[in-house]
Amino acid sequence: MKIFKRKNIAKTNRKPRMWPAVVVAFFVGCMIGYSAHYLIVNWHGFFAVCEDGNRPDKNGCCAGEVYTDAGDGWMVCCPNGSDNCFPPLK
Repeated sequence: MKIFKRKNIAKTNRKPRMWPAVVVAFFVGCMIGYSAHYLIVNWHGFFAVCEDGNRPDKNGCCAGEVYTDAGDGWMVCCPNGSDNCFPPLK
């Protein structure tokens, strides 16, 4: 007479919990996407250079230009003595 012993192995149908990895991947993806969006939207501001090779002042105007109110909330840079105005470099 043979006696067969069963191994005491507990089998479960639980799947590994993936939600922490999914949440972390989601937030990392959001950070990368937001960074790419910020870089694309502000690309010209990172490399804005005036004709003389210097960076614009804090208002976005180059040397010899005046930061002027054009009305309706629009602020522009106008060369001294000219009405040929344009948006600030920012």
